[in-house]
Amino acid sequence: MFNFFGVRKSRHANRNLIYNLVSYEKVRDMIYDSDNILIDVRSPNEYNILHVINAVNIPVSKLRFCENEYKEKKAIILYCSSGIRTKEAIMILNSMGYTNLYIWEYGSLSNFPYKDMLKI
Repeated sequence: MFNFFGVRKSRHANRNLIYNLVSYEKVRDMIYDSDNILIDVRSPNEYNILHVINAVNIPVSKLRFCENEYKEKKAIILYCSSGIRTKEAIMILNSMGYTNLYIWEYGSLSNFPYKDMLKI
């Protein structure tokens, strides 16, 4: 399966990116499941302007400090504005042993279709 980042388990800069690409419908259900966590990896200012409900804000620059914090979560769903920081977050979390990572297409808030799930 190809997407913005390449193949689901792809080679990038001599590293495997391990994540799961899920449909918008599937991610909508996952967001409401308390066994999962939705992480907005944008800056606090961006998060305060607009974010998906139930999201926690952990800027990509702070992810390294959360090494064991979310190991018990069934799924970690990631997003940013355009997908660039989502990709960086995947690389960081993969390096810490996380493989239960999920994104919707591009991992981008700009193409998230459920406007009723956005909080201003």
